[in-house]
Amino acid sequence: MVDTAKGTRDIVPEEAILFQEIQDIFKKNFELFGFNPLQTPTLELFETLSSQYTGGAEILKETFQLSDQGQRKLGLRYDLTVPFSRFVAMNPQLKMPFKRYQIGSVFRDGPVGSNRLREFTQCDCDVVGTKSIVADAECVQLFLQAFAALGLDVEVRVNNRKILDAMMNTLQISLDKRSSVILAIDKLDKKSRKDVEEEIYTLGVKKDVVAKLFELLNLQGSNTKILDGIAAFVGKDAEGVVEMRELLSYCSQKNVLFVPSLARGLAYYTGSIFEVYAPGTSVTSAIGSGGRYDKMIGSLLGSTQEYPAVGCSFGLDRIMAVVAEKRKQRVKSVVKVFVIPIGLSLDKVWPVVMELREKGVATDMYFAAKSVSKGLDFANAYKIPYVLLIGEDELKKKKVKLKDMDSGKEEMLSVKDVVKKVL
Repeated sequence: MVDTAKGTRDIVPEEAILFQEIQDIFKKNFELFGFNPLQTPTLELFETLSSQYTGGAEILKETFQLSDQGQRKLGLRYDLTVPFSRFVAMNPQLKMPFKRYQIGSVFRDGPVGSNRLREFTQCDCDVVGTKSIVADAECVQLFLQAFAALGLDVEVRVNNRKILDAMMNTLQISLDKRSSVILAIDKLDKKSRKDVEEEIYTLGVKKDVVAKLFELLNLQGSNTKILDGIAAFVGKDAEGVVEMRELLSYCSQKNVLFVPSLARGLAYYTGSIFEVYAPGTSVTSAIGSGGRYDKMIGSLLGSTQEYPAVGCSFGLDRIMAVVAEKRKQRVKSVVKVFVIPIGLSLDKVWPVVMELREKGVATDMYFAAKSVSKGLDFANAYKIPYVLLIGEDELKKKKVKLKDMDSGKEEMLSVKDVVKKVL
């Protein structure tokens, strides 16, 4: 039986056109923010993917592993951040800060769902070489601007790992339990509060401590009120609190929300963290995420020196589902003009087809030449907006008949005027 591998899918032309449109819009906005393109290999050494301060134990369980003919252990990248960090570590001559964006497939051997695949496309922007919170704020603003360019109203949720660490420090939760507590908190959007509390109890954290932790995680009100409540507990000069106040001063939009329970399960985050949601749609999972990771690159180098970095990631597959849901009509073909010969061989219409293409008009022609009605049916099936009908009379007059497939209106025009009309 012929089938795709579990958790993978084909992207048919109708979807691929939308996919490309989204990528083009994102690329334009990335470059407006000063990010340059970079490509890294799909395959990485497994020791790179499993290095300390990369994804952590949870993500390694979902890493596709393989060996080459030289018995070297390899893995398929599970995100674009680790390969980027490896690239920076291998290129010490880079001028800092260094900003890049990358779009590519990533792979995770995890549970499969309607919006959770094993091969999916990530779209990342990162800057390395600065600790400035302004770089973190740029990530938030890039989320807002890029999604606005797609016509989407989104909600950007922000937190800081240092705030979570300060809470656990004040609550005297031991260091060896903190990463497990963060992983448990990260499941709050998938599990009930009771189940998450039970998971934390099993780590040996007392019930009264868990109760206070959840009281802080569930503070309500404005961003300022929530942050003041946390500052009253961990101290107003706590590093995470100070950084969050600065971030929010650059990102004061009403759809930027400070959410203390936001945890992000990946182990490499060290400061600001972000998640983006599309309220009012059927896609309930995050469509964007990111954060600061100041230790990963130094870890890959085996150095204690920090290479401060922050980035944001766009989940293209989920974003495509949101955009498709919002749009009533989908483009089915890139073709703008479809040429149908009437009683002519294809070589007679070939010059017209090529002239349109040379002028920048995406043009195709009806190879079958069975009948005009079948040609029109073909164009209509692919929602091609214009059809050119060319017969002997049109050739003699050096004109073509342009049919608007939406209105049904027909006009006799020169090829030059057709170009003006359709572009």
